[in-house]
Amino acid sequence: MDQELLDLLCCPLDQGAPLTESGTSLECPTCGALYPVVDGIVVFLTAQELSDQEEKERNFRSEESEWYDDMYVGYTDLVEVPTVVRRLGRPFGPILDAGCGTGRITEALVPLGQPIVAIDYSEACLRKMQQRTAGARVLAVQSDLRNLPLRSGVMAAAISIEVHPHLRDGDRQRYLGELARVMAPYAPLSISTLNYNLVFRAWQALGNDGAREGEHVLGNDYHYRRFDRDEFRRELAEHFAVEELTGIRNIPARSLAGAVSKVGWRQGGDKLLGLMNQRGYKVDHMLERTAVAGMVGFFWLAKAVKRPA
Repeated sequence: MDQELLDLLCCPLDQGAPLTESGTSLECPTCGALYPVVDGIVVFLTAQELSDQEEKERNFRSEESEWYDDMYVGYTDLVEVPTVVRRLGRPFGPILDAGCGTGRITEALVPLGQPIVAIDYSEACLRKMQQRTAGARVLAVQSDLRNLPLRSGVMAAAISIEVHPHLRDGDRQRYLGELARVMAPYAPLSISTLNYNLVFRAWQALGNDGAREGEHVLGNDYHYRRFDRDEFRRELAEHFAVEELTGIRNIPARSLAGAVSKVGWRQGGDKLLGLMNQRGYKVDHMLERTAVAGMVGFFWLAKAVKRPA
């Protein structure tokens, strides 16, 4: 395994010295705790407790790994992946992908030419990520994002996409605090959350109790919350200086194509989606520079930097 990447790790129980190799495990030199390495994945969840609900959510994520990427192939990936990676600039040093999932963002980080630590709590998702990044300097880590097994100040940049809105009050603050702890001063962060946009405000006004917050999404028991601009900015501001905050995924291309197909014009829906995949995503990126993005974007995307201590 890549020793430079292993040296970034530490015991989540004491967050002290780097871990040392001990057979097929990594050992904490302070407390003696052992963390197994299974098929290249460093496993810390044996020392980190998840609640019954969190364990259920983790199992759902593992089941989703078989079809999750299908939701993003095409227009969504063309819109989202380059814009969230672009906010990092050109960092020099290790990059953290916090909540990497199946690795669709991790894969896009590889061309930056820096070592990557990809963390998720689902082993199945991490295995998918490993397949996508085979041969690259990527260390797979199974861990709780609220208690990162990384030494303080060692990450030159971090990215965390579609994680923040699924954490509950208190847990979001712990997660953001941990991201800040492991990042170097002034290191860039690209992070997204769900936008409480005009569509969901209208749903709320029409009596949809789940428009703002709920416990079920994508057919599974996942907590979610949508945020307005000021709420998201305030949560980030404790540890980060927010340099840019904009809406992304501003054009619901798949939904529009689906609506055209439902009215009986299947060919028209396919043509619309094909056009959006060819050129429409560029319009979506242009909208990010306008006030419209904050009103209609499905996600907020923040570019922020770690505040110095």
